[in-house]
Amino acid sequence: MLILFLRAVLLYLFILFILRMTGKRQIADLQPFDLIITMAIADLAATAIADTDIPLLYSVVPILALYLVQQTVAHLSLKSGRFRAFVCGSPLLLVREGVLQENIMRQANYTVADLSDHLRAGSVFDLKTVQYAILETNGTLSVLEKQKADQPQPRLSYMLILDGAWCKTALKHLRLSPKALRALLRRYGVQEAADVFYLQYLGDGSLHLQLKARRGSKVMDIPRKEVRELCS
Repeated sequence: MLILFLRAVLLYLFILFILRMTGKRQIADLQPFDLIITMAIADLAATAIADTDIPLLYSVVPILALYLVQQTVAHLSLKSGRFRAFVCGSPLLLVREGVLQENIMRQANYTVADLSDHLRAGSVFDLKTVQYAILETNGTLSVLEKQKADQPQPRLSYMLILDGAWCKTALKHLRLSPKALRALLRRYGVQEAADVFYLQYLGDGSLHLQLKARRGSKVMDIPRKEVRELCS
Protein backbone atom coordinates (compact mmCIF):
# COMPACT_ATOMS: atom_id res chain seq x y z
CA MET A 1 0.00 0.00 0.00
CA LEU A 2 2.86 2.36 0.78
CA ILE A 3 4.35 1.70 -2.65
CA LEU A 4 1.02 2.46 -4.32
CA PHE A 5 0.75 5.67 -2.32
CA LEU A 6 4.28 6.82 -3.25
CA ARG A 7 3.79 5.94 -6.94
CA ALA A 8 0.54 7.93 -7.01
CA VAL A 9 2.18 10.97 -5.40
CA LEU A 10 5.22 10.87 -7.70
CA LEU A 11 3.13 10.51 -10.86
CA TYR A 12 0.75 13.24 -9.69
CA LEU A 13 3.64 15.67 -9.24
CA PHE A 14 5.18 14.66 -12.57
CA ILE A 15 1.91 15.06 -14.49
CA LEU A 16 1.20 18.38 -12.77
CA PHE A 17 4.62 19.59 -13.93
CA ILE A 18 3.99 18.39 -17.51
CA LEU A 19 0.53 19.99 -17.71
CA ARG A 20 1.82 23.28 -16.32
CA MET A 21 4.53 23.22 -19.00
CA THR A 22 1.92 22.88 -21.74
CA GLY A 23 0.19 26.10 -20.67
CA LYS A 24 -2.26 27.43 -18.10
CA ARG A 25 -5.61 26.47 -19.62
CA GLN A 26 -8.81 24.93 -18.33
CA ILE A 27 -10.35 21.83 -19.90
CA ALA A 28 -13.01 24.00 -21.59
CA ASP A 29 -10.27 25.96 -23.37
CA LEU A 30 -8.41 22.95 -24.78
CA GLN A 31 -8.20 22.33 -28.49
CA PRO A 32 -8.97 18.76 -29.68
CA PHE A 33 -5.31 17.70 -29.91
CA ASP A 34 -4.65 19.09 -26.40
CA LEU A 35 -7.59 17.15 -25.00
CA ILE A 36 -6.51 13.88 -26.65
CA ILE A 37 -2.99 14.15 -25.24
CA THR A 38 -4.30 15.06 -21.77
CA MET A 39 -6.58 12.00 -21.77
CA ALA A 40 -3.73 9.76 -22.96
CA ILE A 41 -1.44 11.05 -20.21
CA ALA A 42 -4.13 10.41 -17.61
CA ASP A 43 -4.61 6.84 -18.87
CA LEU A 44 -0.87 6.11 -18.78
CA ALA A 45 -0.61 7.45 -15.25
CA ALA A 46 -3.64 5.52 -14.00
CA THR A 47 -2.23 2.26 -15.38
CA ALA A 48 1.14 2.81 -13.74
CA ILE A 49 -0.41 3.71 -10.38
CA ALA A 50 -2.68 0.65 -10.27
CA ASP A 51 -0.15 -1.94 -11.50
CA THR A 52 3.01 -2.06 -9.41
CA ASP A 53 4.53 -4.61 -11.82
CA ILE A 54 4.92 -1.83 -14.38
CA PRO A 55 8.11 0.22 -13.81
CA LEU A 56 7.41 3.94 -13.44
CA LEU A 57 9.81 4.60 -16.29
CA TYR A 58 7.41 2.79 -18.65
CA SER A 59 4.88 5.55 -17.99
CA VAL A 60 7.26 8.48 -17.64
CA VAL A 61 8.85 7.98 -21.08
CA PRO A 62 5.52 7.83 -23.03
CA ILE A 63 4.23 10.85 -21.10
CA LEU A 64 7.36 12.81 -22.04
CA ALA A 65 6.91 11.69 -25.66
CA LEU A 66 3.30 12.94 -25.65
CA TYR A 67 4.44 16.24 -24.16
CA LEU A 68 6.97 16.67 -26.97
CA VAL A 69 4.28 15.87 -29.55
CA GLN A 70 1.96 18.44 -27.99
CA GLN A 71 4.68 21.11 -28.00
CA THR A 72 5.55 20.35 -31.63
CA VAL A 73 1.92 20.58 -32.74
CA ALA A 74 1.43 23.81 -30.77
CA HIS A 75 4.56 25.34 -32.37
CA LEU A 76 3.50 24.35 -35.88
CA SER A 77 -0.01 25.73 -35.22
CA LEU A 78 1.51 29.04 -34.17
CA LYS A 79 3.64 29.28 -37.30
CA SER A 80 1.22 27.95 -39.94
CA GLY A 81 -2.39 29.03 -40.35
CA ARG A 82 -3.11 26.07 -42.63
CA PHE A 83 -1.74 23.57 -40.13
CA ARG A 84 -3.69 25.25 -37.33
CA ALA A 85 -6.90 25.01 -39.35
CA PHE A 86 -6.20 21.33 -40.12
CA VAL A 87 -5.59 20.43 -36.47
CA CYS A 88 -8.02 22.76 -34.69
CA GLY A 89 -10.56 23.57 -37.39
CA SER A 90 -11.88 27.07 -38.04
CA PRO A 91 -14.49 29.19 -36.22
CA LEU A 92 -17.96 28.89 -37.76
CA LEU A 93 -20.33 31.84 -38.13
CA LEU A 94 -23.70 30.44 -37.06
CA VAL A 95 -25.56 33.76 -36.99
CA ARG A 96 -24.70 36.56 -39.41
CA GLU A 97 -26.40 39.96 -39.02
CA GLY A 98 -29.31 38.36 -37.18
CA VAL A 99 -29.83 35.52 -39.70
CA LEU A 100 -29.15 31.89 -38.76
CA GLN A 101 -26.79 30.24 -41.27
CA GLU A 102 -28.62 26.97 -41.85
CA ASN A 103 -26.02 25.35 -44.12
CA ILE A 104 -23.16 26.07 -41.72
CA MET A 105 -25.19 24.78 -38.78
CA ARG A 106 -25.89 21.53 -40.65
CA GLN A 107 -22.19 21.25 -41.48
CA ALA A 108 -21.35 21.52 -37.77
CA ASN A 109 -24.24 19.20 -36.72
CA TYR A 110 -25.49 22.13 -34.66
CA THR A 111 -29.23 22.45 -34.13
CA VAL A 112 -31.31 25.48 -33.24
CA ALA A 113 -31.91 23.83 -29.86
CA ASP A 114 -28.13 23.58 -29.31
CA LEU A 115 -27.77 27.24 -30.22
CA SER A 116 -30.56 28.25 -27.86
CA ASP A 117 -29.01 26.23 -25.02
CA HIS A 118 -25.64 27.91 -25.43
CA LEU A 119 -27.21 31.36 -25.71
CA ARG A 120 -29.17 30.85 -22.48
CA ALA A 121 -25.95 29.74 -20.77
CA GLY A 122 -24.56 33.15 -21.73
CA SER A 123 -27.67 34.97 -20.43
CA VAL A 124 -29.09 35.55 -23.93
CA PHE A 125 -32.70 34.35 -23.97
CA ASP A 126 -33.98 35.63 -27.30
CA LEU A 127 -32.59 34.63 -30.71
CA LYS A 128 -33.78 37.86 -32.32
CA THR A 129 -31.39 39.89 -30.15
CA VAL A 130 -28.34 38.13 -31.62
CA GLN A 131 -26.38 39.97 -34.30
CA TYR A 132 -23.52 37.46 -34.60
CA ALA A 133 -22.83 34.06 -33.05
CA ILE A 134 -19.54 32.26 -33.66
CA LEU A 135 -18.83 28.64 -32.79
CA GLU A 136 -15.19 28.64 -31.70
CA THR A 137 -12.77 25.81 -32.35
CA ASN A 138 -12.85 24.71 -28.70
CA GLY A 139 -16.66 24.36 -28.79
CA THR A 140 -17.58 27.58 -26.99
CA LEU A 141 -20.03 30.08 -28.47
CA SER A 142 -19.12 33.77 -28.83
CA VAL A 143 -22.11 36.09 -29.14
CA LEU A 144 -22.46 39.72 -30.20
CA GLU A 145 -25.90 41.13 -29.45
CA LYS A 146 -27.76 43.77 -31.44
CA GLN A 147 -27.68 47.38 -30.32
CA LYS A 148 -30.68 49.53 -29.65
CA ALA A 149 -32.64 50.93 -32.59
CA ASP A 150 -31.01 54.37 -32.31
CA GLN A 151 -27.46 52.97 -32.40
CA PRO A 152 -25.51 51.57 -35.37
CA GLN A 153 -25.48 47.79 -35.57
CA PRO A 154 -22.18 46.20 -34.51
CA ARG A 155 -19.96 44.52 -37.10
CA LEU A 156 -17.39 41.80 -36.72
CA SER A 157 -13.67 42.40 -36.55
CA TYR A 158 -11.26 40.31 -38.63
CA MET A 159 -7.60 39.43 -38.28
CA LEU A 160 -5.76 40.32 -41.50
CA ILE A 161 -2.24 39.40 -40.36
CA LEU A 162 -1.34 36.93 -37.63
CA ASP A 163 2.30 36.53 -36.60
CA GLY A 164 3.53 37.88 -39.93
CA ALA A 165 1.24 35.77 -42.15
CA TRP A 166 -1.69 37.07 -44.21
CA CYS A 167 -5.14 35.68 -43.32
CA LYS A 168 -6.35 35.02 -46.85
CA THR A 169 -9.88 33.98 -45.90
CA ALA A 170 -10.52 37.29 -44.11
CA LEU A 171 -8.98 39.29 -46.97
CA LYS A 172 -11.19 37.51 -49.48
CA HIS A 173 -14.31 38.04 -47.36
CA LEU A 174 -13.59 41.77 -46.96
CA ARG A 175 -12.41 42.10 -50.58
CA LEU A 176 -9.16 43.69 -49.49
CA SER A 177 -6.01 43.52 -51.59
CA PRO A 178 -2.74 42.57 -49.84
CA LYS A 179 -0.94 44.81 -52.33
CA ALA A 180 -3.03 47.83 -51.30
CA LEU A 181 -2.60 46.99 -47.63
CA ARG A 182 1.18 46.73 -48.05
CA ALA A 183 1.21 50.23 -49.56
CA LEU A 184 -0.90 51.49 -46.66
CA LEU A 185 1.38 49.90 -44.07
CA ARG A 186 4.46 51.46 -45.71
CA ARG A 187 2.93 54.89 -45.01
CA TYR A 188 3.28 53.98 -41.34
CA GLY A 189 6.82 52.71 -41.66
CA VAL A 190 5.96 49.01 -41.85
CA GLN A 191 7.84 47.51 -44.78
CA GLU A 192 6.95 43.82 -44.47
CA ALA A 193 4.06 41.76 -43.12
CA ALA A 194 6.73 39.68 -41.35
CA ASP A 195 7.25 42.66 -38.99
CA VAL A 196 3.58 42.64 -37.91
CA PHE A 197 2.49 40.60 -34.88
CA TYR A 198 -1.17 41.19 -35.76
CA LEU A 199 -3.25 43.46 -37.96
CA GLN A 200 -6.96 43.68 -37.16
CA TYR A 201 -9.77 45.08 -39.27
CA LEU A 202 -12.23 46.65 -36.83
CA GLY A 203 -15.97 46.82 -37.18
CA ASP A 204 -15.89 50.55 -37.97
CA GLY A 205 -13.58 50.00 -40.97
CA SER A 206 -10.36 51.15 -39.31
CA LEU A 207 -7.22 49.07 -38.73
CA HIS A 208 -5.35 48.30 -35.52
CA LEU A 209 -1.90 46.74 -35.57
CA GLN A 210 0.95 45.78 -33.31
CA LEU A 211 4.50 45.17 -34.50
CA LYS A 212 6.57 42.23 -33.32
CA ALA A 213 8.80 42.45 -30.26
CA ARG A 214 11.90 42.92 -32.42
CA ARG A 215 10.26 46.10 -33.72
CA GLY A 216 9.48 47.33 -30.22
CA SER A 217 5.89 45.98 -30.03
CA LYS A 218 4.73 49.34 -31.35
CA VAL A 219 0.93 49.77 -31.55
CA MET A 220 -0.72 51.87 -34.29
CA ASP A 221 -4.23 52.75 -35.45
CA ILE A 222 -5.06 53.50 -39.10
CA PRO A 223 -8.24 55.57 -39.59
CA ARG A 224 -11.16 54.29 -41.64
CA LYS A 225 -10.77 57.13 -44.14
CA GLU A 226 -7.24 56.08 -45.15
CA VAL A 227 -8.28 52.43 -45.40
CA ARG A 228 -11.18 53.26 -47.69
CA GLU A 229 -9.11 55.64 -49.87
CA LEU A 230 -6.37 53.13 -50.56
CA CYS A 231 -8.20 49.81 -50.41
CA SER A 232 -11.57 50.60 -51.97
